[in-house]
This record gives sequence, C-alpha cells and structure tokens, in this order.
Amino acid sequence: MRFKAFFIIICIVSSLLANEDVEILAKSVVKNGDIVHAKDEVVLYSQQYVMTADEAFYNTTNGDLELLGNITILDGIDFSSRSGKAEINLNDNTGRMVPFFSYLAENDLWVKCGEGTFDANFYMTKDAITSSCEVQNPDWKMGFTTGKYSKEDKFMHLYNALFYVKDVPLFYLPYFSFSTDKTRRSGLLRPKYGLGKSEGLFYLQPIYLAPYQNWDLELSPQIRTQRGYGLHSTFRFVDSMYSKGEISLGQFNEYSDYAKENDLKNDTHRGYSLYYERDNLFSNLDEETTQDGLLLDFQYLNDVDYLNTLDESEASYDNLITSKLNYFYSRQKDYFGLYAKYYIDTKKVSNETTLQEIPSLHYHKYLDTVFMDKIYYFIDYKSTNYTREEGSNAFQNEITLPISIHFPLFEDYIHFKFSESFYLIRVDYSHHSLRENYGQFSKNYHTFSLYTDLAKSYEDFFHTLYFGVNYILPGISKRKGYFENYIPINEDEESVNLDLVQYFYDNSGTKRLSHSVKQSFYYSDYKYKYGDLENTIKVYLDNGLSISNILNYSHQYAKTSKVQTSISWAFDEYDFSLTHTHENSLGIEKTNFLSLDISTDYLNNYNFFAGLDYDMHDDFFKSWKIGWKYDKKCWNYILTYREDKTPKLTSSGSDVVNKKGVYLMFTIAQIGAVNYDFVKESSNEISDE
Repeated sequence: MRFKAFFIIICIVSSLLANEDVEILAKSVVKNGDIVHAKDEVVLYSQQYVMTADEAFYNTTNGDLELLGNITILDGIDFSSRSGKAEINLNDNTGRMVPFFSYLAENDLWVKCGEGTFDANFYMTKDAITSSCEVQNPDWKMGFTTGKYSKEDKFMHLYNALFYVKDVPLFYLPYFSFSTDKTRRSGLLRPKYGLGKSEGLFYLQPIYLAPYQNWDLELSPQIRTQRGYGLHSTFRFVDSMYSKGEISLGQFNEYSDYAKENDLKNDTHRGYSLYYERDNLFSNLDEETTQDGLLLDFQYLNDVDYLNTLDESEASYDNLITSKLNYFYSRQKDYFGLYAKYYIDTKKVSNETTLQEIPSLHYHKYLDTVFMDKIYYFIDYKSTNYTREEGSNAFQNEITLPISIHFPLFEDYIHFKFSESFYLIRVDYSHHSLRENYGQFSKNYHTFSLYTDLAKSYEDFFHTLYFGVNYILPGISKRKGYFENYIPINEDEESVNLDLVQYFYDNSGTKRLSHSVKQSFYYSDYKYKYGDLENTIKVYLDNGLSISNILNYSHQYAKTSKVQTSISWAFDEYDFSLTHTHENSLGIEKTNFLSLDISTDYLNNYNFFAGLDYDMHDDFFKSWKIGWKYDKKCWNYILTYREDKTPKLTSSGSDVVNKKGVYLMFTIAQIGAVNYDFVKESSNEISDE
C-alpha cells in the first residue's frame, strides 16, 4: 500500500514538473501556484546537484529553492556539503548555506564555517577551518579569514591562513593555495622544503606542464641558501602505442664560498639523460614469429654531485654510471642484437682511461635440428669493440657452435645427451705497443650429459628432483698472441660437473624448501683439481619467515670462499631482514659485510625502524639509522638519526663525505612535506687510481 502511494506521488510530481529540469521526491508534495512544497525525506535532482533535506520550497518560475533541516548536497562525484538551511537559485547556480560543511572525497579534505556561498564557478567561505583529519579535535588544521574553491580548476585558495597543530598555532601565511585534483593537469606540484646545517634552507618548487595527452614537462627550480641554486627538467612523452621516453637535463651552481670550503672540483654540476623504449620498431605486426625492441638508457654528468643535488633526498649512487643501448630483432630461427655500453667512473677526475664497449653485435641462431630431427645445434656469434681515449683498444670476435644428439632412456627416467662444441675468439688491438697486437684462441670440446628430472607425491609433501652429470672433454686447442685481462675467454678444461636441484612442497602447493648443489672436478694440467663446491638452501616457514644460506667452499685453499646467510620475516606488524656476506675468492676483493633492516608497527600509528650496512672487513659503518614514524591518514612525521657516506668529487680526486645527524620530516596530507636535518660532515679522501 505504501509503495502504491509513493508511486502515485512520483507520477504526480513528474507530471507537475514535466517541463522543468528538476525532479522532487518526498512523502508529501504539494503545489500551490508556482511553489512546490515537499516535506519528509525530500530528494531533489537537478542538472547540477543531488540534494536531500527534511523540507523544501521550490519556485518553478524563477528557480529559487529553499531547503530546511539535515541538508546534504552532492555537486559532482567528489564534492558534497552539509548544512541546516540553504537558499539556492537553480537557474544561475548561486546560493547560500548556513552553517556550511563541505567534503572532498578524493582528498579526504573538509572545510567548516558559519556560512558559505557559491556561484557557478566558486565556493566561498569566511572565518573557516580546513583539515584532512577527523572533524572532532583534528591533529592539524588551517584557519583562514576568506577562502574560495574553484569548481573547474579544483584549486583551494586561502587568505590569511594560520596553521595549527591541535590548538597550537605554528606559522602564518598571508596567502596559500593548493590543488585538490589528482588528475593529470598543468600547474604547481607540491613544493619540497628542507633545512640543513651545512646547506641552509632548501626549497624546490616543481612546475608541471601537461598541455597534451602524449607528453608533459616538469621544471624543478631549487635553492639552497648556503650552497647554491639550480634547475632540473624532465620531459616525458609517448610517441606510439608501443613506446615511451623521458629526457632529463639540469644544472646546479655552487656558491663560490661553499665550493672553496669543500674543495669541490667543479662549482657547476651538469648532467642529462635520455631514456627510450619501444617495441615493434621494425618487426611485422602481422607475423607472430617476429618481434623487436629498442632500449636506450643514456646518462652523462660531469661529477657525482649532479646526482646529489637533484632533490633533497639522501640517496646513494653507484660509483660507476652505466649508459646502454640495446636493440634486438628476433624471428622464428634467428636473433640479432646491437648493444653499446658507456661508463662514467665518478671516482675519477678524468674518464679518459675508462674502457667503453661501443658497439657490440650479437647473432644467435636458435636451437634447430638436422637429419630427421635427431641432431640439434645452435650458433652464437658476438663482436665487441673496446675503446678509450688513453690505453689499448680492442676489437673482439667470438663464435660458439655446439652440435648435440639426445637419447631418452628407461622410459624417460634418464636422459643422455652428447654435444660437440667449437669455439673461436680473435682480438685485434690498437694503440697497443707492449706486446703482440692480436690474440687468437680456438678449440673444440666434447660434452657428455646424463641427467634425470623426477617428481613424486608423498602423503605429506610433494618432491621434485633434478640430478645431472656433465663430462667435458677438450679436443684440439690453439692459442696465439696476447689477451688483455679485460677480454673474457671461454677456457673450459677437462672436467666433470655435478648438479642437483630439488624442491619440496606441502599439500597446499606452498614451497617449503629449495636446495641446489654444484661441484666441478678438473683433470689434466689444470691449476687445481676441484672447483668450488656451491651449496644453496632456502627454507620457507610459516608466518612469512624464510632462511637462506649460500655456502661456497674452495678445495684449493681448504676454506670457504663465500658464505651468505639471510633471514627475512614479514608477519603482521613485523618486518625483519638480516644478511651477512663473507667472500674471499681468488681475484675478488675480500668482503665481510652485514646488512640489517628491522621495523615494527606493533603500536597503533607508530612504526619503529632501524637499519645498518656494516663493513666488518674494514671495520666501519657505511650507513646506519634508527628512528620512528608516526603515521595517520592526514599527516605523519619521521624522526631519524642516521650516519652514512656520500661520494663527492674534489679537485684532488674522489672524496667520501661522512654525514651524521638527525633528520626530521613532516608530511601534511594535501599540503606537502617539510624536512629538517642537523648534520655534521667530515671527509675521507680516496685516491684516484
């Protein structure tokens, strides 16, 4: 009966407002002349708004609407408001609400004041407060005398703004504005602030330009009041549905006093980079058997401080900056590759002696068969040009051709494979006067392989096992000329190689243990009879706990050549990882390193963390930190004590800056982040050799 009455009301109202862009639903709807009076559970639809209230009066002639009691107004998808009384003209989208409370769902941001007005373009408020925290007793809030919110630009403009933590005022801004729009658009991005003891006040203001869908540009001017100023830019683009790219360049200028005090080699740090990747550059999209791809990742900088001044982060970088070009073209039976690598050693004042690999060519013929599909073979050819401004250059050609035949035995329980391999390498040198100007090495070798690959299900677990034995027998070899130590040569000697790999799974299919063992035995006149025993095991326990160990044992020196043990645990509010690496192999610098990262969210909103990288061999901390993070939906802060080492280039060579101090960062939702560091610096110079 109630549904029937409600349906009749809808029909009456719809007929009354058939020529209007307004629809009203309520338990009681009465029209008296031009005035429609709706009462009890009022719902009103217009082209701009969806509104609910206890009572409504609507003038169908001039579009005036008055809402009373428990008013909610939805303006679009994200913006909503609450009030007790509202006066709106639906013809020109102007109105007044008392009191006024608005909410931006996309940003969890609200504004509250005694009275709010709006027109077709803006919402306006006076003597209001805003925050993204809970409404009652917010952790932070910003009070302002006047403010307006742009409906089109989704930009908040605040005048005479005063920032509070709880009820304590911290700072005043005569004008403050920020965007509430998360869509891609031009404008100012959130700035980055910082305050450091040695560099002074840091301010970086990103400017974002996105006039078209397929490209954008970000400009990042910055200033460090006691150090210098700079500008970095990044241009991002998409030039096809298969590709994307990015071009970055920038410069930072040091103040002369800072450069002199820190003995910097350069008072200007410049750099640029180009990143581009693309599929289907030349391949035929109609042929599934062909594909190609291009990757270009190029970086240039005049010293490492270009990276250190990109922003305020304390990021660490590898000493060796690598640029590379990779292109491949693959079809059903062939693979073609073109590569190049360019290195910048940031520890060196000059990179004239740094060896570059420009270019490298690669051809690979995929595994194929001959003689009734019984004999398998593939061909692999590589050529590399090693070049530098000072020192020997080299051009290397290398080819490998293995031919094999495969026999399954005992109903596929055991497999046997015989391979005959041919190998040739030729190197020609230039700018090389000490020894022969070439090197050549050729050989053939035979490989006999016997292996099994099994799987079996047990009552409580599932087990897979691979075990293989490879016997390599050298044939004829011939060596002439001279090989530089940077030329890799495949000099397989007579040997037997054992490989064991096994996995254990529980009944649910979860991996519980993985284990592998490798051992090589050498014959003839090789320098030692036993290769390193390599044993790797990893155990996966419940609650995200895993333990792994790599153990390499050198028979030649009767000691372990590498031991690496790792423990990681990620369970509920705990996260822990510990890795110890000890390596003492022939030709590799001895290392003894410990890394630790630990954090817990055991207390609500608090994250306690610690981490360290400790060089046990040289007895020093490369870096360590301890601190906590207080995190809520609307704001967070991180307090850290940290010591680390950052590289820089001085006039006399590479230098390591030891930094130790306290770092504090506040992040306010919708506003941005402010960080402060109190750091003491000292230097340890590294010789340039």
